[in-house]
Amino acid sequence: MVRQSRSDIAQLLSYGRYSEALPKAKQFYEDERRLSAYDQVELFCTTILQNISSLKYENNVDLLPEETKKAMAGIIFAASRIGELEDLQHIRSFFVQRFGLKFDKECVDLRQGNVVGFEIVKILNTNMRGDEITHIVRELSHKYKTNITTSTDSISEDLASSDDLGIADSDAMKVEKMKRALRRKKVMKENSKFLHPNLRESQGRDRSFRR
Repeated sequence: MVRQSRSDIAQLLSYGRYSEALPKAKQFYEDERRLSAYDQVELFCTTILQNISSLKYENNVDLLPEETKKAMAGIIFAASRIGELEDLQHIRSFFVQRFGLKFDKECVDLRQGNVVGFEIVKILNTNMRGDEITHIVRELSHKYKTNITTSTDSISEDLASSDDLGIADSDAMKVEKMKRALRRKKVMKENSKFLHPNLRESQGRDRSFRR
């Protein structure tokens, strides 16, 4: 399905339809970024579950194992950037109730001394420059042997014109539920890359039959 999305972009590039390829490249990047974020959050949840005993008996965040603190920090940061994962918000709220608001603020605002991992920060960074989109387009073109004759400046111009992201057993279950929800989200996101183009084609055929 990801391969289908990439090949669709490459096909548009081969026809010189850059104004259509660039928005698709942007969406492709956003989808990949979100899936990567889900993967990271799932790893954080796994770490929390593996160290659940330390959360049961400790309410001072500074005394927690470093690995647990980093997983908590990643979940808090991700929850502040990914609004659609309701269970993630519940887990963040629990951390605030048990460990206080100071740690939460440090993670959300990336204050000095925070332990949020670089990878999740990079993934959820919403400041995407136009040259990054251009790089994605050229990378896909090279991979699929598409010949782009236009210049980088031309692609960038098209891009600019197209622009108008004590713990109880029930709490452990919330984390496990979060992991399952993430897996469903990833499957749905992957499927949407394949279904959306086909849906549009189907709708186009339906309209032609009515004429």
